[in-house]
Amino acid sequence: MANVRPGTRVAILGLAVAAAVITLPGTAQAQSGSRICGNYWDARVNGKTVGRVAKVLEVPKVDFNICLRVIDHTNSIGNMQLPGYKGKVTWNPRQVIRAYTCEEAGNLFNQKYGADPCNKMNRVDLIGQVNGRHAAVWSQVY
Repeated sequence: MANVRPGTRVAILGLAVAAAVITLPGTAQAQSGSRICGNYWDARVNGKTVGRVAKVLEVPKVDFNICLRVIDHTNSIGNMQLPGYKGKVTWNPRQVIRAYTCEEAGNLFNQKYGADPCNKMNRVDLIGQVNGRHAAVWSQVY
């Protein structure tokens, strides 16, 4: 490559790197730029935790304060009882879910490694979309 114009080698190297990035398998999902925000509550009966419920929305990784709005939007479960549990429960105070990765959110509900609940969610990209979206409700009985 003795007679190559300056900068051509850099361009060729750049194209090779780009091709490798596009064609090589990676671990990131389509939602790798997403986070989960919202709240969760532990259900208790006679002082024992019997389950958990969360209300969440998917937001961009760089959320421009959307996460704070989602936390406010999902701050109550009202008179809800624990789905799948026979009997009445009381709720611990809510716990904030702020910018969990999709996989961390899956782990919160003891899902298997690699569980990505974001695959089934519609991300909120603008703060004005928060009020128009229904939060995903996840629950688990222990």
